[in-house]
Amino acid sequence: MPEDVTVDAFEPSTKWSAGSILITSRTVSPDEISERLRLLPDEQFERGSLTSPRNPSSARRDSNLWARKSGLGSDADLAEHVGALVQLVTGCRDELRLLSVDCDLKLFLGFSSDNGQGGCVLPAPLLAEIGALGFDVVFDLYHPPEVSGAWTW
Repeated sequence: MPEDVTVDAFEPSTKWSAGSILITSRTVSPDEISERLRLLPDEQFERGSLTSPRNPSSARRDSNLWARKSGLGSDADLAEHVGALVQLVTGCRDELRLLSVDCDLKLFLGFSSDNGQGGCVLPAPLLAEIGALGFDVVFDLYHPPEVSGAWTW
């Protein structure tokens, strides 16, 4: 190898992205949301349940929560997560509109870059579809040193 060539030490990538649909309500139960959308959540929590079940003195949830992940790996682009979530509920447009009366509908998107500088592009047609479905969008940016590997709600 020539002397003027240097090789950087390998550093594992901390770049990742994830996406979920979160539906919260003080009155509509997670089971009712599942029934109305004809979709099962990846996780659900009832209003009044402990936020940390192993700690009986932890705070209690003030809303019901229904959560469905995109199903894609953390190496997928953020726009791919959004596209998968939109595709998942495209046939539920009427039910989502009815649920929006008593529920908050959110696309919860998390991501981190290799170097703390990053972003993504969500194409205009995808943004229009998100709006047509009635979702608010939450971006949760993680700086690489803060990444713990656990992403929860």
